[in-house]
Amino acid sequence: MRYLFTSMPVSSHLMPLVPLAHAALAAGHEVLVATGGPAARTARAAGLVTVEAGERLRAREPYEDLLRMLERGEAGTAADDATAFAVHGRAFGEVGARMLDDLIGIARTWGADAVVYPGIHSAALIAARAVGVPAVLHGYGTPLPTFGPALEHLAPHAARAGVEKVWEAEIEIDVLPPSLSNFTEVPTDIGRPEHVLRMRYGCFNNGGDLPRWALERGDRPRVTATCGSAATMTREGALYRDIVLATEELGAELVLLTADAELPKLPKSLPPHVRPERWVPLRELLDSCAAVVHHGGSGTMLSSFAAGLAQVSLPMPGTVNVSNARTVTERGAGPTLDIDTLGPEAVTAALEAVLRDPAHGRAAREVAEEMAAMPSAAVVIDRIGELLPPARGAAARG
Repeated sequence: MRYLFTSMPVSSHLMPLVPLAHAALAAGHEVLVATGGPAARTARAAGLVTVEAGERLRAREPYEDLLRMLERGEAGTAADDATAFAVHGRAFGEVGARMLDDLIGIARTWGADAVVYPGIHSAALIAARAVGVPAVLHGYGTPLPTFGPALEHLAPHAARAGVEKVWEAEIEIDVLPPSLSNFTEVPTDIGRPEHVLRMRYGCFNNGGDLPRWALERGDRPRVTATCGSAATMTREGALYRDIVLATEELGAELVLLTADAELPKLPKSLPPHVRPERWVPLRELLDSCAAVVHHGGSGTMLSSFAAGLAQVSLPMPGTVNVSNARTVTERGAGPTLDIDTLGPEAVTAALEAVLRDPAHGRAAREVAEEMAAMPSAAVVIDRIGELLPPARGAAARG
């Protein structure tokens, strides 16, 4: 089988797909990744053969515009309110519009047997329909259908590609552990996948060097703070500044993961209890931590659960991070804070609660046990092969 993996040109959108791509290669299948920007760099670093899609049309620009709208508070308050749907639909749809011709051309020329994509990358489903191959909807957190508002934006582009009707992917991969609730309701009018396969979240956080100190717990409780690679998620460092002050009050060690973001509101000189790091492989780092403070990103949330770690969530309004944070709090793994009214005192109180009350860590460890019992990517790729039509073969591709 030839699997074409694709995501929007955002690293965090591609990373959840990497374990399945590796499993496909290990099982003897062929894998090609079609994306651009940071996602393409992530794919290449993961050892995956990659072809750029949408770069000549600057496909990442609408996503960067979306981040600026989020920062200005113009993208709604919840991931599923009308404003959020409209804003994200335009942004994700326009990213897809700039990638669509490349995706169709790549899938057709390479001879893809199936297209694997996250639901917010709606252009991938249209590309699969244009080429006439099955689609695999790969979850990256809470289960979401292929994003309808983006499909609406893409409708004229789909029609130009000869796709008059779009129906949902044949297969969905669900990585959400059974005891976690999904608080995002995204309507769909293109049906539901015929097959839903549960899969253990792979916790691929990029490769990198793990410092020796990260292998051991220190004398003080270690807290990691990570809000992804976009400065918007930390309000240009203002949230990190509050976390620095809060952990100093608690007498905790703080590992601050900045991901090379420009953070003008974070002091250049940090107190001695802070370890600023550009990037450390997150899942491995969390094994030596007592708690994690994060932005509610799907990958960070599930990696933290896989480590059995109590969490404090600081989600950006208008994103799925809000419902992710609600999922964490509902499960008892830690509180959610409002970043619009946040201050060091609130962060101190939240961290004090999760460090002193073992119930939060206990809830997270229960989820970790659930995740460990879910089918591996190796099992799932074999099951996908059983459900999809046979590969077309070199002669048919030619």
